[in-house]
Amino acid sequence: MTITNEPVVLLERADIYQGTKPILADVNFHIDKGEFVFLIGRTGSGKSSLLKTLYADLWLQTGSARVAGYELHKIKRSDVPFLRRRIGIVFQDFQLLTDRSVEENLTFVLKATGWKEKADIARRISEVLMQVGLGTSPKKMPHQLSGGEQQRVVIARAMLNEPQILIADEPTGNLDPEVSEQIMQVFKTINTAGTAILMATHNYDLLKNHPARILKCENGVVHES
Repeated sequence: MTITNEPVVLLERADIYQGTKPILADVNFHIDKGEFVFLIGRTGSGKSSLLKTLYADLWLQTGSARVAGYELHKIKRSDVPFLRRRIGIVFQDFQLLTDRSVEENLTFVLKATGWKEKADIARRISEVLMQVGLGTSPKKMPHQLSGGEQQRVVIARAMLNEPQILIADEPTGNLDPEVSEQIMQVFKTINTAGTAILMATHNYDLLKNHPARILKCENGVVHES
């Protein structure tokens, strides 16, 4: 595989739709490997629709977009799972399987994405849990974890296949300020190690305390803020 310096995300003249309803017009931006970018904008401004387009939950109808090497304007449905292995997705509501332990939640994802060897699975789970500061919690059930710990599991899950970029949609939306700051530190550590991050947030304290590039959804367009 050739290593290139092409951006991990590149949108050119992209129009973002929710069904037939236009949400954002003529979107042009790129995110480089290892970059940290905030995405802001009021509720209903198109942040989530933009993120969903990037991981092909919404179809790109006009314009072009390339994410982690996949051209979204040409992608086949059968290739979407492979795209998503190169992207980590972190939601605000944790979406953990409540009847399975932390370890079983992560094993489920690895097996679903083609991992076979038990030793490899165990090693990778151990690595990502250490990375998010949960190395001692693999046997715990989700209900035994605090909100912040559950979000750490979600980040660990997103990191399992060593994605080129983490896409996080309001990842601290349900957490109090102190825990939000701890989760932000987890993201910063992951970013410092080389993974690009695009984080949608309403939390202006995060923007103030962690200066980074900002994209803003406003009046149907995306601009640098």
